[in-house]
Amino acid sequence: MKIDNAGKALANYSGPAKTALRDHVKTDGAEQESVAINPLASKIGAVERSLGAEPSFDAAKVDAIKQAIASGEFRVDAGAIADKLITSARELLGR
Repeated sequence: MKIDNAGKALANYSGPAKTALRDHVKTDGAEQESVAINPLASKIGAVERSLGAEPSFDAAKVDAIKQAIASGEFRVDAGAIADKLITSARELLGR
C-alpha cells in the first residue's frame, strides 16, 4: 500500500501472486507442489531436545543460597562482582 504525505492510502497492495511463492512441478500432466526443507532444520530440533533434557538451573544451589540469605550467612563479594563487570564490559567493547 502506498501512502501519500497526507496519510491517505493511494492504492491497495495485493502482494505477490500465489504462484510466485511455490515451486510447481508437472508430473504426468498433473501439477504438484514441491517443498524443500533446509537440512539444518533437523539440527535445530536436536539442539532444542538436548537443551530441554537438562534443567536450566541447579535447584539445590538455589535452595542453598535461599537458606544462607534467610539465616544471614550469605555474603556478597563486591570485589568479585566488580571484576566480572569490568571483564564483561571489556569483552563488549572488544578490548
